[in-house]
Amino acid sequence: MTSRPDFQPFEKEEIERLRDLLPASFRPLITIVPHFGGETLLTSRRKAPWQPQGTIAIDFRRWQGIPQPQRDLLFLREVGWLGNRNWLQPGFYQSLALMGGITTVVELSLQHPFSALLAGGITALSVRQIWQNLNRESAHFDADEFALRRAQFRGYTRQEAAQHLADAIEQVLKLDPTDILTALRLQRLRTIAHNLAPTPSSGNAWSR
Repeated sequence: MTSRPDFQPFEKEEIERLRDLLPASFRPLITIVPHFGGETLLTSRRKAPWQPQGTIAIDFRRWQGIPQPQRDLLFLREVGWLGNRNWLQPGFYQSLALMGGITTVVELSLQHPFSALLAGGITALSVRQIWQNLNRESAHFDADEFALRRAQFRGYTRQEAAQHLADAIEQVLKLDPTDILTALRLQRLRTIAHNLAPTPSSGNAWSR
């Protein structure tokens, strides 16, 4: 949707600023675009499940009213979430789905309907498990952790980053007090902000 003219200068400046938060290797892979309407402040999606490129769409009308440190952490958190949602990252179920898909095609070409049906079922179950893994609760915590790590490269301490991200997602919890997952994320971030949690020693590939 076309953005309003009075928001265009802010959009352009903010997009450049947000891109500067990314490692150089990420910049060709992520496109930042404006969007208006709906309740979503920012959202991300891959160009295709098998491609590394993705888009992050931001409602700049609402984004402009958020303090910059919170914007930084929200954006980095969305980058981490996008990075975690890689259907083709190496794994058992990815390999099983690939083999099942190839077997299904081969058995169909040989006109073995029962074998093709069996292989197709294995493929479907593997794809379902991959989807569940990508949307598991721990994936949300991984995305938070990515944001905290990347923020430290931009001058924030781990505690400051956790505080800013907690302040940002607290607004989400106010909209839906029954969101247990967000409440758990908020509790963890508050703990880190008060320096009560140890710094983890490892993370996913996107956090390096």
